Amino acid sequence: MNHRSIQPDRPQNFFRNYNRVIGAAYGTIVLGLLLVFIYHLNEKAQEEVAVVKAHVERHAQFIEFVLRASTDQLEGLRMSVTGREKDSQADVEQVLNINPSLAVLLQASSSAQGFHLDALPDRDAGANIVGSGSLTGREPAFYRDMSIATALFPGLRALTFNLPSAAQAGYISGNNFTTMAPWMKSSDRPFKQDIYKSPVWTLGVFSAASDRAKYWAPPYFASKDQGLLVPAAAPVYQAGQFAGVITVDTSLDYLNRINSEFAYPLGAAFMVDVHGKVLAHPRLYANPLSVDKAPDLRDALPPELALLENKLLAIPQGKYQTINGQIVMRHGFVSAPWQLIYSVPVSDIWRKLMVERGAAMAAVLIGLSLMMLVTYTVTSREFVGPAAKLVQHLAAESRFVPTRIPAVPSAWRPWFETVSKAFRESMQLMGLRQELEIAAKMQIAILPRHWPEDTAFTLWGTMLSAREVGGDFYDHFRVADNRLGMVVADVSGKGVPAALFCMVSKTLLRTIAMRGRAVASEAIKEVNEGLCEDNDSCMFVTAFYAVLDPVSGFVEYVNAGHPLPLVLHADGGASYLPGTSGLALGVMEGVHYHSASVSLKPGEVLLMFTDGVTEAMNTRSEEFGCERLLALFDKPGHAQLSEREAVEKMVTAVHAFADGAEQSDDLTCMALRYHGQRQNT
Repeated sequence: MNHRSIQPDRPQNFFRNYNRVIGAAYGTIVLGLLLVFIYHLNEKAQEEVAVVKAHVERHAQFIEFVLRASTDQLEGLRMSVTGREKDSQADVEQVLNINPSLAVLLQASSSAQGFHLDALPDRDAGANIVGSGSLTGREPAFYRDMSIATALFPGLRALTFNLPSAAQAGYISGNNFTTMAPWMKSSDRPFKQDIYKSPVWTLGVFSAASDRAKYWAPPYFASKDQGLLVPAAAPVYQAGQFAGVITVDTSLDYLNRINSEFAYPLGAAFMVDVHGKVLAHPRLYANPLSVDKAPDLRDALPPELALLENKLLAIPQGKYQTINGQIVMRHGFVSAPWQLIYSVPVSDIWRKLMVERGAAMAAVLIGLSLMMLVTYTVTSREFVGPAAKLVQHLAAESRFVPTRIPAVPSAWRPWFETVSKAFRESMQLMGLRQELEIAAKMQIAILPRHWPEDTAFTLWGTMLSAREVGGDFYDHFRVADNRLGMVVADVSGKGVPAALFCMVSKTLLRTIAMRGRAVASEAIKEVNEGLCEDNDSCMFVTAFYAVLDPVSGFVEYVNAGHPLPLVLHADGGASYLPGTSGLALGVMEGVHYHSASVSLKPGEVLLMFTDGVTEAMNTRSEEFGCERLLALFDKPGHAQLSEREAVEKMVTAVHAFADGAEQSDDLTCMALRYHGQRQNT
């Protein structure tokens, strides 16, 4: 065989193999990228469902607040008249237990046919009493009921004025009269015997509500101005006898306006009561005041779910199910026997994701294709050609055919050296990045993953690092006599050195405290001695260490150069703990630390934090500060915050104050809520 005759084919084979390899490689890259995009979209779809779930839960909580306000006000009205028993007084003004002017107005309107308060002067702040029959010569039970009705006047006025969801409120007496606020002329709202056939009455009589519990009646059409109202009612008993019912009528117009504020743009959230009537729906109640009859549940469902009412109501609360291409969620209310149901087509979720991310993905694919085309052209002309000559030369040499060394561009060697150097540096950077990720995971791993389960207290905390790894930590552990040790600390500096010193400090404190150091000051002193030993880097850590006696609520604490915690009092106020003037740990050997103590009362919260809270900066270089933190909690209405709500409220306030400024320090919070002595289980 003539070797020279086949040598010209060697470069062609090289190019052919190169094209095959490059084509297969490019095809694999494009296919892999498509798979990554599909996986990414699927992950985003799951995240989107989680976002929807969060919106549904927040929406349900807000509606729950509105419903609870109605039931709480209802119970307050009932309690205000409980125990009013007047059995046999002949004087109308004394029996009514009202001011003389109101009694005169009632008597002036009284006739054999009925009575009313149409002449009430202060109509905007009053209520009307409308009834049948004469005001005089009635049974004692009648006057007792009238006393209840007039005693409700202040409460009814306040309720209809302060509760935006309440269209009207009143008292329905079994003695043929009603009291309703706001005031309306008796001719516009006359007394009708049919009221004793309505559900709001029949559900409250003893045979239907022997437990005397509050209840919700089906919606009814009140007027063109008020639309549909849904009553919450409570039976009233006097002297052991059923007297009547107090009602608070919630406006479905108001509920639908609230429901229309559901934040997620896709799908529909609607409410249905225990009778299968839809109370709020964005389509069925587009004009709530024009709806005179509550629609059935089937009318609110998309066609895919039209025959699956029972299956929807059986969905576990807080979960979601995909039924016939629809994502469905259900949330039951505590204050009313209603359900919040949300449904959205799965296709709408995917369409939204494609609109948001499809253009970016297409741009990546097009850009990658163009890049591969340019790369192929350049490499074929500038690199593969010279490489083919080299292959030809090597093939010739392997056959012992004397040939001249082909010309090779002088730029090849520096290029390969540069690429090799850049690759090595890239590998080093990747290694450092992986080490940082491992360090971050290790730091998270040393933080508590589980919180104590104790009837005497609850504990919760969080840490947000300013970098990949941080210098803050918190911890809890059991010490002598089954007491609870707690620590929140901040190491000087940032990054990996601070994280390492953080791990050493945490381990040393936990070991010393759990080893039997019963006195907090002695434990902190021993930790300080351990950290000072061989501390060539001169690092230090500020710490607040406390020991709780769960039985008594007694807390002994030591403050080593750390921000003082807040105590959120049960009455809604807040104050800082007194300091103990301790030096930061690791600064100097032989330091003596003093402890202080506080006795937590049931319902109080001990809120511990690092200076990442008080020293957080906004875009105007202003600090959050201790005064702003105190003002955040030192106000009425915060007495019932849970430990987690207190921490989240603090973190939210700091982020809102920062207003987009970069986080300059680690932010760590831990809260203890003391409930009282342990209960036997």
